[in-house]
Amino acid sequence: WFNGGPNNRYITQHIITGLGHLNHLNVASSMTSNQSEMIDKAVAYLDNEFVKEYEEMKNRAKNINDDHLSATQVHYLYMRSFFKEIKTSKKVDEVIAYYLNQAQKYWKNRGLYAQGMLGLTLYRKEDIKTATKILRALEENSVTSDKIGMYWKKNTSSWFWYQAPIETQALLIEAFSEIRPTDTETIDNLK
Repeated sequence: WFNGGPNNRYITQHIITGLGHLNHLNVASSMTSNQSEMIDKAVAYLDNEFVKEYEEMKNRAKNINDDHLSATQVHYLYMRSFFKEIKTSKKVDEVIAYYLNQAQKYWKNRGLYAQGMLGLTLYRKEDIKTATKILRALEENSVTSDKIGMYWKKNTSSWFWYQAPIETQALLIEAFSEIRPTDTETIDNLK
């Protein structure tokens, strides 16, 4: 992101996810051709990194059907759900299909933030059944109080980017708002 600086998948993914999110919320101003070109280049870079991590995992894995759903790959799937209009290669489609299958099997093994991202990703990929299961589990594991609304005791801060309580709560508000938009009582409690 700085001339002559090294590539960084996480930072690129985070920035592009943010731009996709702003566009999804209709907050972003109309994109210039420069912005569109930057996003296209960044998504192409992220597609390549996504496939590269998958290939490295395949070379190391004893059983490809075990849980190989990394936080970075979950974040990629969420990022990519904002950019359906950007074409993917057959290889990217193949790897996305693999990780969506992983998400359907192993979402329960993930933390709150990843579950929220997976719920939204699967919902946007029209897997309403799994997205609904994720929200139901999130709701069952939540606590609701008159004083502070709906929250999760295990939503605590730590060293990792996916363990930020405010960002996690915001993402879960997004998940419930998008997947169950008519459930205003739960959405209000989350806020």
